[in-house]
Amino acid sequence: MKVPWGFAAAVPALVHAQMDPLDHDKLYQEGKTPAVDKFGEDTVPTLDQPKPPGQKINPSDLSVTCSSSVTGHGCSNVLDPSIASYWQNEDVGGTQWITVDLEKERSISGLVMVPYQDADAFIETHTVEVSQDMKTWKEVAYGRWWPDNSEKLSVFQPEKGRYLRLQMTHSPAFISELDVYETEYIQPDPKKGAWGPTIDLPLVPVSGAIDPTTGNLIGWSSWQYNTYLQNMGSKTQVSTWNPYKRTVTPREVNQTNHDMFCPGITFDEHGNIVVTGGNSARQTTRYNTATGQWEKRYHMNVDRGYQGATILSDGRIFVIGGSFGEVIGNKFGEVYDVQADRWTELPECDVTKMYTEDLDSWRMDNHGWLFGWKNETVFQAGPSKQMNWYGMVGNGTTTPAGDRNHEEYGDAMCGNAVMFDGGKILGFGGSQDYEKSPALDDTYIISIDEPNTDASVVQPAGMKYKRTFHNSVVLPDGSVFVAGGQDWGFPFNETTFVSEPERFVYNAKEPAKSTWETWLPNTVARTYHSIALLLQDGTVFVGGGGLCGNCTANHFDGQIFTPPSHLNSDGSLRSRPVIYSVEPAEAKPGDWIKVKTDSRIAEDAASIIRYGSATHTVDTDQRRLSVPFKRRWFWHGFNTYDFQIPEDPGVAAPGYYMLYVLDRYGTPSKSVNVRVAAV
Repeated sequence: MKVPWGFAAAVPALVHAQMDPLDHDKLYQEGKTPAVDKFGEDTVPTLDQPKPPGQKINPSDLSVTCSSSVTGHGCSNVLDPSIASYWQNEDVGGTQWITVDLEKERSISGLVMVPYQDADAFIETHTVEVSQDMKTWKEVAYGRWWPDNSEKLSVFQPEKGRYLRLQMTHSPAFISELDVYETEYIQPDPKKGAWGPTIDLPLVPVSGAIDPTTGNLIGWSSWQYNTYLQNMGSKTQVSTWNPYKRTVTPREVNQTNHDMFCPGITFDEHGNIVVTGGNSARQTTRYNTATGQWEKRYHMNVDRGYQGATILSDGRIFVIGGSFGEVIGNKFGEVYDVQADRWTELPECDVTKMYTEDLDSWRMDNHGWLFGWKNETVFQAGPSKQMNWYGMVGNGTTTPAGDRNHEEYGDAMCGNAVMFDGGKILGFGGSQDYEKSPALDDTYIISIDEPNTDASVVQPAGMKYKRTFHNSVVLPDGSVFVAGGQDWGFPFNETTFVSEPERFVYNAKEPAKSTWETWLPNTVARTYHSIALLLQDGTVFVGGGGLCGNCTANHFDGQIFTPPSHLNSDGSLRSRPVIYSVEPAEAKPGDWIKVKTDSRIAEDAASIIRYGSATHTVDTDQRRLSVPFKRRWFWHGFNTYDFQIPEDPGVAAPGYYMLYVLDRYGTPSKSVNVRVAAV
């Protein structure tokens, strides 16, 4: 495959010249990368990724072996200082490998691979493994790199070992340099969870969603895989990660004329992903999960980017705000009839009531914390300190719901909000201004019931760390996991990133005494433009960050976090309860569902969690609903239960949910789908 996006063409002009900053930015806007690493008198293009944490191990302290090589291009060439020399395998098909002997045990944090600059084919699909003895190998990373001549990285949780092995599938190896990095070891602690492996991706996943029908993660960036600057053609780079087949598949979506950067995202009732606005500010695109195709839908009436979006109890989709677009301000509500493919403006859904006091006027209506609720209403919990109800009757309605706090400046831009149980919303973190403002640790438990009434707010102790640009998911047990962020809102600068995740634990008897606890830190900064999503097996994907051209904060990967509830004291995986069957798998609010399991489960701990979608700290799709089980009498089977979908269609918002059951130790099952239909 030839070098795409003009990398090779951009590099020669940069070798011996000092670039003007404006010219530097212009190249990024054109999709070219002027960032380079020096190798003696030579240069190699980079994608402005931070190098693996720690320091590079001196190549003179290393040795290598490989699966095969072409005469004159042995694998030892990857350790010399010249990019003109390279290792080339015999390209006999199947899997080829190169193993680095570190000569002693080290705490390995990642590798940097430099492709041979004149090659016409590149390593894409690969795995990275670490071993102590060359017999037992632990996989620390796998995935697919973008096929070009820029440096490639695999960064992972530090792993102790003497040997590192890079394997590549069905690809000739043209590797000029292979650098290995080591850093301070992070002692595993199963009581605080575990990180790994890393999934290497061919793009920065700024937005993403989990396909309910396959469990695949659909992630996308912008018109370009490494930058969002200057929309150059109304297309989007997409990557699909299949966690079961362990494959990563890139795709360019250009048939919808939609650059889906900075969009609103909402699952419809059939599990299709509806993407609105963004860089292409009026467009609507649907990812049809039944066919795997991206489909152009009718455009919005108002141009929007950074808008809030959520599904209603009747299956329609509501959007409001979004002044990252052609026009600033007055982005009042509109509603989308998915079946009719029609948008209707709601001029009385007043966006000015949710304005924040942000320093930038075009930020004031960004990233609304929206929750579809009873009677086709929407509750807006933030980021403005004033909360509101929006109704869909006639031209729409706006009703104040009280203030989330009583501080003079109480907004929480780029904070998080999660419905961790029916009608209970956790809001936390953020900052007064979207950027260049100190982060907050404030935590709010917001309870809602009947529409158009004031919400109840309780403020327990704050997070252990102040955070903005962080991400969060609700876990099967009802606790909320938060990862990443930084204590000063500075997009594309990672100097203040928070490495320790936290978990919120709700105290039902005394909500004000609800607590936060820290979990195992990781070494990859996840700040602005990162995402987090709950997977079907109850683990969490945390990835992305950057997509900013020349900002040195691009992360073309994601990591898997395994919560402590999945782990034994020695770090091995616990035995988990198994859901044998769910009948029926599709139901309406109020319907009863029969479930068979392989063992006795905790009847009051089961839940259904709506599939999530995430971008720019916002996930208005996810919500968790407790569904207590009733055990049937023994003649129906010892492990047969019934549960009821919540009766109100606003509480049980339509769409696909993951059903989890927990054993008496709090270990969750893998999920099974339950679809709630609109009524």
